[in-house]
Formats: sequence, structure tokens, C-alpha cells
Amino acid sequence: MPIIQFNLMTGRSAESKRRLVNEVTKTVSDVLEVAPETVRILIHELQEEDFAVAGVSVAESKERLARSNGHVSAAMTRELEE
Repeated sequence: MPIIQFNLMTGRSAESKRRLVNEVTKTVSDVLEVAPETVRILIHELQEEDFAVAGVSVAESKERLARSNGHVSAAMTRELEE
């Protein structure tokens, strides 16, 4: 019985999570050659203040971004939005 866990930032729609669960179930079932009914998926949603990179929470990073008038790299912006 495969058990897959995702840690995601809050804010994704129910439809996005439904699509994720459906596609992952299909893929895991195909690759591991198991029945879809045996695939278990857990989605843990994290608040921005509960996830940090290099000691700085996502919430704090977004605050810094707002104070800097948006002068950050495109890579950092993408990371904060994910």
C-alpha cells in the first residue's frame, strides 16, 4: 500500500488538489503496478509562517519583498509563490 505525502503552502483550490490526487494515483498505480484503491495520499497544508528557508519564513520573505518594492530575482519570486 503506497502512501504519498505532500506538504503544500495553503491557498490551492480544491480542484487543484483533486487533480493532483487523481494524477498521482494513476501514476503510482501504473509505475508500481498496484491497484489504485491501494494508493493513499495525504496533503498537509502549511501556513506561510510555518515554512522557512535559511531561517526565514515565507511570510517574512514576502514582507521583505513588499518593503523592497519588488526588487528580487525572478527565481525567488517563483519560490515564494509555490
